[in-house]
Amino acid sequence: MKICMITDTYHPSFDGIVRYLDYLIPELLQKGYEITVVCPWFQGEKHYSSPEEGLEIIRTTTTRFRSNAYFWAIPDWRLIKAIIQSDFVVLHSLMLLGATGGFLAKLFRKKIGFWCHHDERVILNDIFHLPPFLVSFLYKSMRKFYTKIVNVFFYATERFRRKLVSFGAPSDKTHHTPFAIDTSKFHSEPEIDLRLRYNIPTDSIIACYLGRLSVEKNVNNILLALDDAMDEIPNLYALIVGGGPDEEKYLSLPRKNDDRFIFTGFIPENELQSHYATSDIFVTPTLNESSCFTLFESMTCCVPVITSAIDHDPDIIDRENALLVHDVLNPSEITENLLLLATNESFRKRIATNGQELILSRTWENHSERFIFGMNTIFSTNVKNKNSIPKVATIPRNQAKNKLNYIKKSLGV
Repeated sequence: MKICMITDTYHPSFDGIVRYLDYLIPELLQKGYEITVVCPWFQGEKHYSSPEEGLEIIRTTTTRFRSNAYFWAIPDWRLIKAIIQSDFVVLHSLMLLGATGGFLAKLFRKKIGFWCHHDERVILNDIFHLPPFLVSFLYKSMRKFYTKIVNVFFYATERFRRKLVSFGAPSDKTHHTPFAIDTSKFHSEPEIDLRLRYNIPTDSIIACYLGRLSVEKNVNNILLALDDAMDEIPNLYALIVGGGPDEEKYLSLPRKNDDRFIFTGFIPENELQSHYATSDIFVTPTLNESSCFTLFESMTCCVPVITSAIDHDPDIIDRENALLVHDVLNPSEITENLLLLATNESFRKRIATNGQELILSRTWENHSERFIFGMNTIFSTNVKNKNSIPKVATIPRNQAKNKLNYIKKSLGV
């Protein structure tokens, strides 16, 4: 079977969707599927490339116009050709490329899947700053468009399950495909001495934010909370990892403890693990995410997490696995959780260990199996029994502990 994935972001850009595709595509290739990725073109890239057998990358025309650092790609004949040659079309975006791709796929009578990654209401409100009546109109239009053309919906977190409910997506067409993490890439021992690189004292406590510096990530409130926590804890340092459209704005904001804020800018993927593992606390109560990659990657690296209290997978909503912020717009509540972790080392270690064991129970093989099951429901009338859906967690917690011990042994720790 040939699967066409249409996305408005791909390499050399790097974000959560790109990372997701980097995990899912190898699993599907291994199972014998042929994958075509249709994405924006960037200067220096070829319009057609095949980095490995069974995988083709097709890049469409891209404009200089961009929203929140994402360039708008224009649908062209390359997109049409990829859709015609495919059996199943998966949309990863509601921007121009994804919306047009969905319309064309419907026109050519292709089966269509929609991978729910975004909350467009946050983007329309907080990035485009559109008036409420226009946000409501556009959101209703999206709902009507996608519920009419999409055959099957996929979601990874509770937040996006609720979004699909608001879309009016039928429950028998929605499939939970939870995220996992590659433990060969993410583990608890840093591979780079970042305290030396950034001149951070060895006895300091590092609180880390890693992600895009953009308004929907709630960065302003995270920075305010970190600054207030530093007033109480003289050896607390803030490691702000990543770049983004609002980077200059956040760099220029006044801070009481500016000498203990470290902004790294963009870092390569192979350094992510060390930035997580060097940290003592990971703080990520954003506006538009819940059980996201950065949360799971930090947990895999045995770092305790401060995150939003809402919209997580059910097993995350537990104070034994993470510290939960009920009002992410309230810096004082984030500060309170920072102080709780920073001043209690044993509590910090317990939350970190619980979170690590939780994430180690998930696998990408299980994710791909659930994705394939959902896809097959629209190609075969025989796939109707919900009991045949692969279970979410295939590794019990005691096996996760054994897996953790094996990883530590292989790393020599």
